[in-house]
Amino acid sequence: MGRRITARLAAAGLLPGLLGACYTYRLVPSTQIQPATRVSVVLSDYGRLEASRQIGPQAARVEGAVLSTNDSAYLLSVSGVKPISGAWVRWSGEPVTMRRDYAALTYERRPSRGRTILLIGGATFALLTVMVNFNILGFGGLDIPLIPGANGDPGAQ
Repeated sequence: MGRRITARLAAAGLLPGLLGACYTYRLVPSTQIQPATRVSVVLSDYGRLEASRQIGPQAARVEGAVLSTNDSAYLLSVSGVKPISGAWVRWSGEPVTMRRDYAALTYERRPSRGRTILLIGGATFALLTVMVNFNILGFGGLDIPLIPGANGDPGAQ
């Protein structure tokens, strides 16, 4: 029974970290995109039609790192493509030229301080729970009753 409770506590400690990714996306104008920026581009209808030769038909969103930019386009190292319906299709960094007028919306991928702290806190909680329960490195074996008298000593109140 004790191990089951420990497993639930460990899962509860990890759950917030697992649910929150460590990144967030911020809407930016496509003219402000700089090289080495991770972006997610939502394609317009025109962009979807024109980019279909490079990234396939029915692509709704393209993610990747910006390799270079000029006035009318940017070169992306594509990490994934999201079709209109269906799951993400992983790419392995193939370069694709994306004209700026193909984009309906452009998002910049940025680290999220709050989500990262939540992930680290959840992992630390789970690690400490396991260490106390299994007496790893001398952190376990705490026989402290939560209720006075619960350890079988009738004199304790």
